[in-house]
Amino acid sequence: GQLSAIGATTKVARAEGASPSWAALGWVGMIGAFLILTFYSVIAGWVLAYVVMLAGDLFTRIGTDGLSALGAGAFANDDADEINARLGALLSSSPRMLIYHAVFMIATVAVVARGLKGGIEAAVKLLMPAFFVMLIVLVGFSLVIGDTPKALNYLFLTDAERITGDLLPLLADGSLINSALGQAFFSLSLGSAMMITYGSYMTPDTDIPRVSRFIAISDTGVALLAGLAIFPIVFAAGIEPAAGPTLLFQALPVAFNGMPAGGIFALLFFLLAFFAALTSSIALLEASVSYVDEQSKGDRRVVSAIVLGAICFVIGIANALSQNANSGFSKIRLPETVPLLGGISILDVLDTLTGDLLLPLAAFLTALFAGWAVSATSAREELGFKSEAWFVRWRFLVRWVCPIAVGAILVYSLIVAPIIGA
Repeated sequence: GQLSAIGATTKVARAEGASPSWAALGWVGMIGAFLILTFYSVIAGWVLAYVVMLAGDLFTRIGTDGLSALGAGAFANDDADEINARLGALLSSSPRMLIYHAVFMIATVAVVARGLKGGIEAAVKLLMPAFFVMLIVLVGFSLVIGDTPKALNYLFLTDAERITGDLLPLLADGSLINSALGQAFFSLSLGSAMMITYGSYMTPDTDIPRVSRFIAISDTGVALLAGLAIFPIVFAAGIEPAAGPTLLFQALPVAFNGMPAGGIFALLFFLLAFFAALTSSIALLEASVSYVDEQSKGDRRVVSAIVLGAICFVIGIANALSQNANSGFSKIRLPETVPLLGGISILDVLDTLTGDLLLPLAAFLTALFAGWAVSATSAREELGFKSEAWFVRWRFLVRWVCPIAVGAILVYSLIVAPIIGA
């Protein structure tokens, strides 16, 4: 469609003689992406805060101890309890959280406002190679310093019973499959309108199957490299690998604290996380900016980016303050009886709403649209599979397997999970 997610879906639907109401999938995806950014930018602000803290600590110690400080660990003058307390101190300081949240949103808006060539493409061309180089360096460091055998077993040793067990025990266990698919949705930006938005910038001669394979392979490859960068260090430090968000902000700094040159590598790691967060936030904001700019008369991209970024920042304030135990926002909760969303913070409500409802719903509608509303002739011409057999396989998957599988996710999240209390 060569337009935003909403515009492209509407255009293609009309060209196929289908209802323009299919634009709903673009709306759901775009709203989901925007809401994700409102809390994603808050957490990315925490990453930026740690970059500043680690850099400040490292340069202070260089000023005191000279270049010998480069060989010391992260936060070398702190013990484990003091390092763990840093996250709590950050979350209890609303001004600090909001400042870092604002800085991150300003950086995102600045890139998106410059458009495709001058902003997004230029930023990605700089950030992604830097991201990859730093990741490779960290993997090498982690494999040499960390407990590599335990990490490899944790990452790659299959526990078939977790997958092939009886259905109800699997669901009662929190649904391994549902969690894995949820991660895939976030990691590949499925159902968030980002793929359609970025796809609109491709030229007609782009080999879509080839690009799609590259995206899937590179996304999985980088995820595995990230695991190899993190888990050997985690196991070497005796840290619980399933610690969740605290693994990034508390466990890993403790691990880097006791390692040679840990201060440098900790700073490198959080810079890596910051770059990854920024490239994702650019795409999240672009999904809505492209639509608003499309509806404006003339080039209003800068205004669209600023206004939408400001709205995102304001909603993000509530997300940030909901993590501060001393703020009234932290006490705002829906009743426990509300399925999925009851009894959790504002940030967790938006996280659950987008991850368990909006993204799967948009993906479900996208599969139906691509498989049933778009004709086989149009799909064959647009995708350009070099083999008719591969096109037949693709069409079968999109028409039958994807809707059923994603529909099962929705049924589990909305009906089964609340019933069994998973």
